Amino acid sequence: MAQACKATGGAGLFHSRGYEDAVNAKISGELIEVESNLPEDIKDRALSVLKSAVSEKYPIIAAIEKVQKEALCEIETVFKGQRFKGFIKFEFDSWVITINVNKFGNGNAQFSAGVGQKKLVCPDPLWASCQILICIAV
Repeated sequence: MAQACKATGGAGLFHSRGYEDAVNAKISGELIEVESNLPEDIKDRALSVLKSAVSEKYPIIAAIEKVQKEALCEIETVFKGQRFKGFIKFEFDSWVITINVNKFGNGNAQFSAGVGQKKLVCPDPLWASCQILICIAV
């Protein structure tokens, strides 16, 4: 019987509990800021699609997929034959979502996303304004 590699024996399609909790959570709260280097029309469309997904109570992973399929797919036609690296970052009261776009000159495009939950951690009860951002790659 073959021995499993000690370094990669636990690797595979299994995700950590933290990952599952983050991507299956639903966004609540107000949108604080949107930061992006995308063209304005694509940025506005992505914002509209995400707001729609949030109002329909989509889990975070479904909201990200919806933005990628309905808004960011336009990058493939706008930058046809060109190299482009872009991002859009949505900051809510308790969540930060970043979607990256890597468009190659040959026509292929690659998307990646990061999800972070803002948590208040205050070692001193009198100092209530400290925050720690926990990031989980999607």
